[in-house]
Amino acid sequence: MDPQTPSPAETTLSDLHARLVAAAQTLGLPAAEAPHLTSNVFLGGEGSEAARLKVGDLPHPTRALQLGRYNVLLTMLPEQPSLEAVNEALRRFRNQCVVARSYLSTYEALDLQGILVGPRGSEPMDDWRPLALLLERDDRVARKFVWLRPANQAADDASFADLIKRTFLARPWVNDATFTMAALDNLNRAAAMWDTSVPRDTVDEWVKLSLAPREDADTLVQGLVDTWARRGQS
Repeated sequence: MDPQTPSPAETTLSDLHARLVAAAQTLGLPAAEAPHLTSNVFLGGEGSEAARLKVGDLPHPTRALQLGRYNVLLTMLPEQPSLEAVNEALRRFRNQCVVARSYLSTYEALDLQGILVGPRGSEPMDDWRPLALLLERDDRVARKFVWLRPANQAADDASFADLIKRTFLARPWVNDATFTMAALDNLNRAAAMWDTSVPRDTVDEWVKLSLAPREDADTLVQGLVDTWARRGQS
């Protein structure tokens, strides 16, 4: 392969990088390259071999960027769903995160994120799912997310959208849905439109109980039950 030609793994990370930048910009978050976070040397240790990690102890390839206040490291997972291989990838990734943290302030280090990308076709494979969970539950050094990619490249957009929903780029409170007041929060409306199979007196008592101060939920529930038991007796 031509040294100037990016490898398939590098192309994959470049695609993920571009997707993350676009997602951040949609939210109005600034995006910037952060190549220093992929260094093999701890900050201030340029002249010391002890502050330099060997290539075999770090993931390759890697990319890094800053999205708003979050710094994000990107790397690849092995081609095969092997526990041994995944643990080795995790070890190397944690090493890279430790180096990256040396370049960050205390608060920035707390927000360090990582995305590890599975091979093409890993999304539907049962063997990959427990390994992805293992990686994401490892909260040492940085918060980690796994993107298991679909077999069909045409499904990447939807798969990436699912990934974003689990990250700091998710905005579940931003949507175009129209919400109406819940019936329990509109007691006057509920009383005016009561079910005719329920006596009005019972509905009125339920409303009063709901509005009255109470010590606990159990008291309210028992009061509602007692009121229902007395329906039609007056």
